Amino acid sequence: MSLIEVRSLKKTFFTEAGPLEVLKGIDLTVEKGDMLAITGASGVGKSTLLHILGTLDRPSEGSIYFEGKNVFDLNHKEIDQFRNQKIGFVFQFHHLLPEFTAFENVIMPALIGGVSMENVKRRAEVLLSELGLEGRFHHRPGELSGGEQQRVAVARALIMSPIVVLADEPTGNLDTRTGDKLFKTLRYLNESRGITFIIVTHNESLAQQCHRAVHMVDGRIE
Repeated sequence: MSLIEVRSLKKTFFTEAGPLEVLKGIDLTVEKGDMLAITGASGVGKSTLLHILGTLDRPSEGSIYFEGKNVFDLNHKEIDQFRNQKIGFVFQFHHLLPEFTAFENVIMPALIGGVSMENVKRRAEVLLSELGLEGRFHHRPGELSGGEQQRVAVARALIMSPIVVLADEPTGNLDTRTGDKLFKTLRYLNESRGITFIIVTHNESLAQQCHRAVHMVDGRIE
């Protein structure tokens, strides 16, 4: 059984100018431990696809199966719980809470998910240390570099031990050297922990370093 199966996925937005069909029938399979890049020009539907994969939005038509279960058969509360426990997110902008420390930002999804502080504390410390942030536990985002902020965001994405991490242009807001370093971190996590990654990127060089890449054109996978 594949980890994720996307079948005939379509998404239409209704605007004042009329319906806008963004996804036009996506079929995609992702295996456990995969590192998949999704490439394509701006506006072809990459981020929309990622948001639906992450259950942040619903498709107009089609299905997404996680480990054989159609996730959109779940009710709203069950989907929220599924997202919290099974999916990690890394965005182009880290979306860290500025008033909280790196450690506090990392543990937030676990506390929301009802995990006790005792259980999550050690997990967060191990993740931050593994990502090279041993001395940064108690620094707030404004005291961290761009690369460090993104590594905190990666640790936050992993705190619930998700089945997949969805990354939307994770290096897009970083300089080339820092972006390359972050991408190597994602590859290390994929190889050492077997974490599945789906990464939207404009960077063809980074995409070629993934296990495989699919290219989107006008709402379809080419």
